[in-house]
Amino acid sequence: MVEVRLDGIRLVREGFTLSIPKLEVRDGELLTLLGPSGCGKTTTLRIIAGLEKAEGRVFFGEEDVTGKEPYERNIGLVFQDYALFPHMTVFDNVAFGLKLRKLPRNEIERRVREVLEVVGLEGMEKRYPEQLSGGQQQRVALARALVIEPLVLLLDEPLSNLDAKIRERLRREIRRIQRETGTTTVYVTHDQEEAMAISDRIAVMNAGKILQLGEPLELYYHPKSEFVAKFLGKANLLELESKNGRACLGGLCFEVGRDGRVKVFFRPESVVVTEGNDAEVLEYEILPGRVRMILEVEGKEITTETPIPELPFSPKKIPKKVGIKVRAYSTLP
Repeated sequence: MVEVRLDGIRLVREGFTLSIPKLEVRDGELLTLLGPSGCGKTTTLRIIAGLEKAEGRVFFGEEDVTGKEPYERNIGLVFQDYALFPHMTVFDNVAFGLKLRKLPRNEIERRVREVLEVVGLEGMEKRYPEQLSGGQQQRVALARALVIEPLVLLLDEPLSNLDAKIRERLRREIRRIQRETGTTTVYVTHDQEEAMAISDRIAVMNAGKILQLGEPLELYYHPKSEFVAKFLGKANLLELESKNGRACLGGLCFEVGRDGRVKVFFRPESVVVTEGNDAEVLEYEILPGRVRMILEVEGKEITTETPIPELPFSPKKIPKKVGIKVRAYSTLP
């Protein structure tokens, strides 16, 4: 197990600038780089791997690995396209890195058997990639990365080519395996739900910078910027005037602790819908287990999401007006 540290990373290329003054991946944690396409998350992963060269330093623990080639860094890499050898069996694909290290045959067999059991592919050693489903191929790629017992595991959009149900199941498996092995892991994705489900911490990136780093619920409920608030899910963002530390919209009031123009942020599920006349119902959707409503209060729209059992009325008879209160909110700069 090892900590990964980036110091003063800067890369300028084709009008794009990646700038990461400091980033630490804690020993044994799974940190996700999350952001839209082109934000620099994969480039950051490649810098950690040694596949991209940039200004600054990369450390694994106390060791400066900046000048080392990828094969010298003892890393495991998993890509979104699996990168399996089609002419090799599952066993030989997984054993490939061990054979390059010239380990004894019995040691190779033991480690391959153990890692295939961990990823749930025992008994499939003799199959070829074309005989496997997409999810099974991704497990082979993960097994190949884990079998060399890497100091650091790097996963670049590993589930993006899979359908939703397989993706959800495999992300649970990746999380389970990472916890069992304790391998320091950097995971790249653009999928907010995936990042929330799998991560110890998330670094939200945009335009080559890390905008916020923290635990999933911290980022979700206490974003430090409008971009993070909107990227991590549906957000209600109200620009209000505050007097005596209090900002109000109709019957909704927020204690913000300062005067002047403020941005009040809260999630749709933080809104409690009651019977009343605080807000006009503009539209609504009945979704699995919940009702999403678009409300209007004094010309401003508010989105709510309420579990069906918590509605004070039948979802078949949504009234024209409802009462609302917000149970959790924060302010943005």
